[in-house]
Formats: sequence, structure tokens, C-alpha cells
Amino acid sequence: MAETIKLIGTEIALSTANTVSLASVVRLYNNTAGTVLITRANTGGTIGTCTLGAGTVEYFTKIPADTFASNTAIRAAAIAFT
Repeated sequence: MAETIKLIGTEIALSTANTVSLASVVRLYNNTAGTVLITRANTGGTIGTCTLGAGTVEYFTKIPADTFASNTAIRAAAIAFT
């Protein structure tokens, strides 16, 4: 059975650190023409980074209090899989 994406928050413009509605699963969409650097962090500092290619969508899990940030504004939405 295929997974279905459930929207649980409003899509936001993401650049500075944001919990994305305290979500456990986040959809990130790079709507820019270039690659962007995504950073996941918590109160202890950076947990990890990755590059998101132009026009791509990726799904990330995180602890609700963790944040995502991007070096260029992209789109982010809190989701769940059903």
C-alpha cells in the first residue's frame, strides 16, 4: 500500500532556523534555480547539513524541537505519512 502525505501545517518560506510547526516530518521544496544548503540543528548546535538541488523535494524526519534553516529561502511544510 502506498503512503499518503497528510498536510498538518501551512507551507512557509524557510531561511532562518524554524521548527516548522514543531513537526516530526517536514517536506522541503527548493523552488530556486540553484542548490541550497539545509542545516538541521538543536539547542546544542548543528546536527547535520545537506545540499538540496534546484527544483527538488525531500522529506526529513526530526525531533519536534529541532530546527531547519537554509542559506536561501525555500518552502517548508509540516507533514505526516499515513
